[in-house]
Amino acid sequence: MMKRDPIQELKLFANQLEVAIGNLAKEHGVEHLGGPQGHAVSYLYQHQDKEVFIKDIEREQQVSKSVASNLIKRMEKNGFVEIVPSKNDKRYKHVQLTAFGLKKAEKLHAFIQEMEKTIFKGLSREDFDHIRRVVAQIRINLASGKQE
Repeated sequence: MMKRDPIQELKLFANQLEVAIGNLAKEHGVEHLGGPQGHAVSYLYQHQDKEVFIKDIEREQQVSKSVASNLIKRMEKNGFVEIVPSKNDKRYKHVQLTAFGLKKAEKLHAFIQEMEKTIFKGLSREDFDHIRRVVAQIRINLASGKQE
């Protein structure tokens, strides 16, 4: 049997991971929450005890103000969030999950927990830390775009 090169291994791994995550997301009913909307729903779910402003979403997702505003508008249209006046200062409006958004956030949270259990089953903390270091270095290498 012929050995694959490391790039081919990474491509196969990425494809297998994407398919597995997609299938699990469908099972949990969160397949449409894989991108920025899912990240925002998760962030809002984790910060329910605070007033979250669009600038917080902007900072969390490292996007521009206009991108964050459009994201929130889309999420509002999809019924995930609502914009409400701040309790502290009525001039400001904050973003909060709707009842529908909260249900989706709970499904998303369950999906993430199951995904992590599935993907990292049988791996030790040291294995996981090693994977994190390797992936971080690969990301640095890709960002630099230079060979040395």
